[in-house]
Amino acid sequence: MATWITIQTSDLYDYLCSTQLNALKTLAISDQSNPIDEIIDDITARIRAEISGNRNNLLSADRTKIPQDLKSFACYLILESAQTRLPGLKLTADQVRLATDAKDYLKRIAQGEVPVSVPDDALAASDFSANVGCQVVHRRLRHVSEKSLGGF
Repeated sequence: MATWITIQTSDLYDYLCSTQLNALKTLAISDQSNPIDEIIDDITARIRAEISGNRNNLLSADRTKIPQDLKSFACYLILESAQTRLPGLKLTADQVRLATDAKDYLKRIAQGEVPVSVPDDALAASDFSANVGCQVVHRRLRHVSEKSLGGF
């Protein structure tokens, strides 16, 4: 079991250069609403969707939490999204590369190539629909032949 975390705006400051930090601070004191909290929610939901893409993974009952080890990936994806909405916030080449790496890593999680820590407050697979699968209970035998496929 592991403690999952909720990403806060303050977490982004570990991944920003000073120019980017100033752009965020300027936004915070202007009339424009701060889109960062909404972007954090969106990226958190995306990460949770990727995690639930593999039926062997469990999610935290708290919809705002992601695994601690995905914090840096979340921050890079949040910055990537934020830069399109915040004038003056330009990502460095390294930040762009790291955001791309984060997307690739999330795909690997969804495909079951990378394990995810089990949260302390894990939901059972039956508690959320993303892990509900289908099972064939009964099927009719069909024999395929030239005659049965004659109309195709």
